[in-house]
Amino acid sequence: MSNFSTLFEPNYTILTFLMIKTFLYIEFIGALALIRVFSAKGPSRIAALGAFTIAFVGIAAKYVPPLAGLSGTDIARLASQIINQGVITAGSGMALPVAVTFLFALSWRMQGRRWWALDALHLIAALGFFGLWAITQL
Repeated sequence: MSNFSTLFEPNYTILTFLMIKTFLYIEFIGALALIRVFSAKGPSRIAALGAFTIAFVGIAAKYVPPLAGLSGTDIARLASQIINQGVITAGSGMALPVAVTFLFALSWRMQGRRWWALDALHLIAALGFFGLWAITQL
């Protein structure tokens, strides 16, 4: 009887991953990138600006259509396509987090970088996020 009861219980690992992917990760890395835009110089600033821009587009695509009452329109469909781009499988929604992480990681290796703590926070967040993603793929 215990196997039957666990059939309808949610998988908390998947729920945690989806919550972080939907509401936290891009926003957090975008905030780190914005801090780097104002603190770095040269090529590092440009890479951070790219990471922030992609994060901003993803955040705007997620929140603006419902808030503006544009649900069901062509704009909402375009926003959904931006958010749900896949990396490994179509529609997984992992293209934005991967792109933002990649560009912010590039800013770490470029000239003009400051504040190593931003990179440490990014590394911890990326390891946790992509680790959860890997676990949900098993």
